[in-house]
Amino acid sequence: MNIHENAFREIYKDVRILGTEVSPRGSKCIEICNYNYILPPYVRFANFKSRKLSLSYIKKEFLWYLRGDKYDTSICKDASLWKTLINRDGSINSNYGQYVFGTMNQFNNVVEMLCDDKDSRRASIMILGAHHLLSKTKDYPCTYCINFRIRNNRLDMTVRMRSQDAIYGMGNDAPTFSFIHEMMYVTLRDKFYSDLEYGNYHHSADSFHVYEKHYDMLENIAKEDEYMEVDCPKISSYIEAEMLRTCDYNDIPENFKFIKWLTT
Repeated sequence: MNIHENAFREIYKDVRILGTEVSPRGSKCIEICNYNYILPPYVRFANFKSRKLSLSYIKKEFLWYLRGDKYDTSICKDASLWKTLINRDGSINSNYGQYVFGTMNQFNNVVEMLCDDKDSRRASIMILGAHHLLSKTKDYPCTYCINFRIRNNRLDMTVRMRSQDAIYGMGNDAPTFSFIHEMMYVTLRDKFYSDLEYGNYHHSADSFHVYEKHYDMLENIAKEDEYMEVDCPKISSYIEAEMLRTCDYNDIPENFKFIKWLTT
């Protein structure tokens, strides 16, 4: 069992063994409270035969995030669920790109924070806010924040969520957050800390769960269901990371294999 398969299969085994059934809003699910898992560098795809990932959708969603526009509803043609989450003003709260790459530009703030203080504990990107919880909306972001820190010369990342669906939620979230982590890593490595290493992705969910309709899928994955590896190129440099953020992919350099993969 390789490192990719083992990481995700152990997560699903935990839910199957340790989870208990609850019914928030009348929807049955098996849940683990205060669940934590760690994904090593470049481990990001929970791609099992019973829950085959849609790489096409994962790519489109990340490209949507990169544009950082909360009023961009183009993702709705790729996943109809998003249509139900559009606010009256036309915005979508759970477009994480607006918090990471949009006008708030928290990505750059983290870069500056860790440039000024390599040991900083303030290198955070905030997502869920009081204004979400106090508003009348159907779209409450599931993620509180993303935190970056450099320890033992490794860039680690922690994602903290109030709620995460272990089947479709994690399947799409893990690549997204991992890509952001890698973009941060190459930026800091190439611009400030040439010997910096790519650290682990730590994940914490208040409620980590599998819905009733996916119980059989959970059983299959926990029991030696076939795992299929995904060939995803690495981000070559901070220059490639910068090009990702421009969202202009008309003339992609030959060595920018990640952007070529993402836009194919």
